[in-house]
Amino acid sequence: MKALDTLLASVVMCISSLPLILLILTLEKNPAMPANPPLNQAQVAEIQQLLIDHDPRQLLASPFQEVRLTESELNALATYLKSNNPVLDSIRLNAELVTNGTKVNLAIPVQAFGLLRYFNITLDFEHVEARLVLEKVSAGALTLPSVLIVAVKDALVRTADENFQLVSAFFDSLHFQSINEERMVIMLDWQEEQLEELGDQARQVFVSERESKRLLYYQERLASVVADLPPDTARVSLNDLMRPLFLLASINAGGGADPAGENRAVFIVLTTYLTDLDLSQLTGEGLDIPPARELDVRIDSREDLARHVVTSAAISASAGATMAQVLSVYKEVHDSRYRTGFSFTDLAANEAGALLGSLSTRSSADAIRFQERILVIADESAFLPELGAYDGMSEEQFIEEYSNRESEAYQLRLDEIHASILARPFFRDFN
Repeated sequence: MKALDTLLASVVMCISSLPLILLILTLEKNPAMPANPPLNQAQVAEIQQLLIDHDPRQLLASPFQEVRLTESELNALATYLKSNNPVLDSIRLNAELVTNGTKVNLAIPVQAFGLLRYFNITLDFEHVEARLVLEKVSAGALTLPSVLIVAVKDALVRTADENFQLVSAFFDSLHFQSINEERMVIMLDWQEEQLEELGDQARQVFVSERESKRLLYYQERLASVVADLPPDTARVSLNDLMRPLFLLASINAGGGADPAGENRAVFIVLTTYLTDLDLSQLTGEGLDIPPARELDVRIDSREDLARHVVTSAAISASAGATMAQVLSVYKEVHDSRYRTGFSFTDLAANEAGALLGSLSTRSSADAIRFQERILVIADESAFLPELGAYDGMSEEQFIEEYSNRESEAYQLRLDEIHASILARPFFRDFN
């Protein structure tokens, strides 16, 4: 009987260790694909065009929206999402479109016995009734059977956290109309209850309890700073608000707080103050959020420039400079069609803000250096070149002068703006 128990225990141990054994056996010395290059100008332009062509305002009229993705566009989106997540950034990824399916190749770095090895894996998805179904998983010469894939998937669903639920809710809204080597056609089906669920889950996933407390702290400090101004003060510069808040960020960092987290919170709170965003959407309901007295916050007599700077900085500090630039161009093209007009001065303010947000959170050392510099600048000209009057133009005027966003004239104008921002004293010698 004892021998039988020993045998059964050995069998159970072997079965429970099988996934680890299979993983070790499939580890390889080299990755099966090159590293994903950073997004270049062409890839950024592709993402920008996707946003422009699929104006989310269309969803106000209909919950359905068709999106067409080429293989290049699909990989550009994947590269962006991956590069802005520290957990995923080291993974190499490439997607291939095939007839009635998609093949996703991954090279995942693994530290094994003190050595760097790679888990090279290929996921084969089949297009079945408007869904992408995982049919096969291959790791080197090993192919996992479909019954095991289903078992793993069921286990993941049972133990799903907020991140997995967020991704699942998103994929539930996707209906794959057709897939071939040329493109993937997806129909988005955003129902109101799905949007509410996603918004709530996104807040829980991306804003931790610690972050919520930090945001509430700076909202209280902002309200206090504004309340201490003379009662007849109606207009202030952006620097008048940034300096005292970043002074507190510097003090907190000196006391052991994460300097990048402090800087990010300041930009988010300033963004909610200068826009119509509700801070409770990030911190959650039920918190007593003190309102700050409304002021006209300006840069060079223009209140819109202050909004451009802080919103781009908040996006960049939270999701990466690339997305801040993408959303910046999207907004300007959107405005040229429907609102105030395309503006290079607004783009310049957006880029300066994106750079501020990136440097303020790039590393702890940069975050501290950012705080030190923001406390000694005289005004916003330290990081923003003189932009002059608003230069808005309609879509027709833009096309007449620049043809499109890939034209040499447009790229030259962007290069001039970029160089003028980097030449400002705040960014000199910031690496």
